[in-house]
Amino acid sequence: MSLLLELSTQSSPCMIIIRGIPGSGKSTLAQRYLQLIPDAVHCEADHYFINKQGEYCYNGSKIKLAHQYCQQNIRNGLSKGQSVIVSNTTIKRWELTALLDIAASYHIEPYIIHCCGEFTNTHNVPADVVAKMALNYEPHPDESRYMPS
Repeated sequence: MSLLLELSTQSSPCMIIIRGIPGSGKSTLAQRYLQLIPDAVHCEADHYFINKQGEYCYNGSKIKLAHQYCQQNIRNGLSKGQSVIVSNTTIKRWELTALLDIAASYHIEPYIIHCCGEFTNTHNVPADVVAKMALNYEPHPDESRYMPS
């Protein structure tokens, strides 16, 4: 059964984890799932860096806080019975562990999607950094690949 069909017939909360390098289409895919699951919460570490004027102001020294903020938003949504869509780079499998642990604590089997598109990244991450991230990407055995068109 496809994920879209499964989600359209599901009544209990779910957790979708979308991972991939900058510019792979993670946020765009998350928005598509939000249309299918209107009460879902969209969580990204990048949301932490959006100021009151709606501008993205990244500060690398606060990345740990950004991920804690994201994980708290995930817990808040799941504790309210909402589905959660997480879209972060999550390049290394150890980075995925925290998200999988949260899902397990709510007795939810997460859907893990590796987004594999090649678009201009919206946060101006330098090409050499993106290339290094792509080389260091560690797949998860349960993830499915998604190639946006």
